[in-house]
Amino acid sequence: MVDKKSLIDFMEERKQSGELIPLTATFELTYACNLRCCHCYLENCQGSSDELSAEQWRSCIDQAVDLGAYFAAFTGGEILLRHDFLEIARYAFKRGVFFGLQTNGTRIDAPMADAIQDLHPTKVEISLYGASAEVHDRITGVPGSFKKTITAIELLRDRDIKVGVKTTVMSENRDQVQSIRKIVADLGAWLSADPVIMPGIFGSDENTSHRMNDDEYREYMISEGWGRVPDKEVEDLVKDNNRPDRRVLCTSAKKRFTVTARGDVVPCAIWQHSCGNLKQQDLKSIWYGEDMNRFRGMKFADLKKCNGCETYESCVRCAGLAYMETGDHLECPSESHRMSTLLSEIRRERGKKAISTENE
Repeated sequence: MVDKKSLIDFMEERKQSGELIPLTATFELTYACNLRCCHCYLENCQGSSDELSAEQWRSCIDQAVDLGAYFAAFTGGEILLRHDFLEIARYAFKRGVFFGLQTNGTRIDAPMADAIQDLHPTKVEISLYGASAEVHDRITGVPGSFKKTITAIELLRDRDIKVGVKTTVMSENRDQVQSIRKIVADLGAWLSADPVIMPGIFGSDENTSHRMNDDEYREYMISEGWGRVPDKEVEDLVKDNNRPDRRVLCTSAKKRFTVTARGDVVPCAIWQHSCGNLKQQDLKSIWYGEDMNRFRGMKFADLKKCNGCETYESCVRCAGLAYMETGDHLECPSESHRMSTLLSEIRRERGKKAISTENE
């Protein structure tokens, strides 16, 4: 009798062998969106005629599976604006891909919730930006979006679908995060709050005006418990200091990639450097191509400004953000440095208070 290997067994074998095979693919099905969120890095809520067709997405899924990808995320724009979304997702399910969905939830009614249930997604991630309609709808720019989003979460949870709620923390909603967390918990979901607002992928920085200022950021970090260093985190920091690349070298182009709505293969949704286009090349040639090999070959020594940086231990550097800000993925992204500087200050202050308390 031949022992059957589990997915975890295959993943562990791949990890040990060091194969350059992507585990995860992100598929941006469309740029179109029915909301007008003030902080969105896509800048343009309109779809375009050159977006990949359903047939081209099926081919993309086939190539990703043949390349070895196990997991996928369908995102946009708003994926449910595509009339053929279910066709594409059902094909991924047929090919044995484990996938999650990212949506604003406003187009999920009971029939759509039933259809999503039949897809057996690993999870559905829904965006919620306020604990009230007043705040959420002001951020999305569309009246009534809060009610529709809450209803979508309820419909999905009624069907035992795992729901993760994502919120971007900004000046407009920073004082509502705890209230949002309670609403989400009461609905049987969990919250992921992210204070990083990216510049627009087409060059605009208008949306970054919604970032928290330094005082707001500090207050948010403290309220969320950032900067506390329990024993486990101390252990992790020691490991990071021994392996400086762990904290500042992301896995894009190593374990994952993104396909944009127009067919460009990029390291990730933020790092929008086209390494090739699926309308002209096959995925395998792009994945093992010159640009991807160059990006995955990035070493800590290449990050000149990270080496010796005083805020390194508090930094989670984003190569995509560096690319968006400067056009160079090896640069230091100013927003990452701002965050790490503030967090380092909070940690030092907590350390001084702890020493003072011990001496009393």
